[in-house]
Amino acid sequence: MKCGFLWLCLTSCFSLSACSPLPVQPAGPVEGGVAISGGPGFTESDFSFTTHDGLTLAGKLTLPADTTQRAPVVVFLGGSGAWDADYAQRLQEGQINYVLPVPRLARDAATAGLAFVRYQKRGVVNPGAGLTEQWKTMHLENLLMDVRTLLDKIKADPRLDGRRVAFVGHSEGTMLATWVGDSEPSVKAFVFLGLVRRNLKDVFRFQLVDRNAGVLFPFTDTKPRDGYLDPAEIAAATKKGLRFGKWRSFDENRDGRLSKGEYVRLLDEAYRSWVQLIEASQPTTLVPGNGSPAAWFQQHFRRKTVEETWRHLRTPVLVVQGKADRNTPFATEAEPFLAMLKAQHHPDHQLIGLDGLDHWFKDRAGRSQAEQAFVAIVPWLKKRLQPE
Repeated sequence: MKCGFLWLCLTSCFSLSACSPLPVQPAGPVEGGVAISGGPGFTESDFSFTTHDGLTLAGKLTLPADTTQRAPVVVFLGGSGAWDADYAQRLQEGQINYVLPVPRLARDAATAGLAFVRYQKRGVVNPGAGLTEQWKTMHLENLLMDVRTLLDKIKADPRLDGRRVAFVGHSEGTMLATWVGDSEPSVKAFVFLGLVRRNLKDVFRFQLVDRNAGVLFPFTDTKPRDGYLDPAEIAAATKKGLRFGKWRSFDENRDGRLSKGEYVRLLDEAYRSWVQLIEASQPTTLVPGNGSPAAWFQQHFRRKTVEETWRHLRTPVLVVQGKADRNTPFATEAEPFLAMLKAQHHPDHQLIGLDGLDHWFKDRAGRSQAEQAFVAIVPWLKKRLQPE
């Protein structure tokens, strides 16, 4: 190993949604039920369920008020990281961070006549406040089974029309939605926010190598800004938290500094070492820099991609992507995906690109602009969840 992979963990938050390398806490109960509440046009109640391996995941059901018929159902599937049923996390300062303002989307859907279901991720205690030992079971196959179990609960509920279901997925949730919905005739529509088209291994390579090279190289190349990293610049960057390992072994022309190409090769070697560590780890081992169990990565690495799966799916799909998304970029995920659907003569697909918004639909000032994504979703879903 030429360069320790751990330096990556200190310099870049890499994720398919929220960055959450949280420590495992002593085992404890998952957050309990949700009190019945409501507002104009909707009611909200508990929708917890028991997983195939005996865990209780807190869920919420938002229903249209005064409905007399079974309501079509929208199921929200979040991305990677630790989050609760409202897609929220607790920050170190005790503040609540909403990855996306999902409660607002739930209310909008219910007011329009659609039931909305969301649930808390396995192993999470409260909004990202800590993780239990159950987090080590956060394997991809378990996440997929959790969605299937939730669908079974929906189909058995007399208030809900389990024959008319839509998945709204964000980031990794677009992958979960695809792989479950592929074999579920009850799923009549998909909405993808922050789409992940490629394999997780390819996405992480982009984040850890290409994106880091684009950000960290100019950050380090300061005095003089000459397109090379000399020892003084590397030493200064090291004091700020960056780690370069045995960087001289990547100085291929032996001029005592790193060119941009040499720096990319350093990053690539660190990435490959990180992947090798994951592949060799026990399934429940928590991976440095991400905090997810190794099985989550291992199972993702061996899966067909979302694009490959969608080569035969004919279900309506709406993709909403920020054009400033630097986790799953518009140009590498959303645009090629829609081009593939068009080439396959898919009957009902649409792409909405939002200028200046990132993976979480925030603007450059860090303000949530998710309403720009949400405004198109509910009417699109309502049209496609009408009775046949």
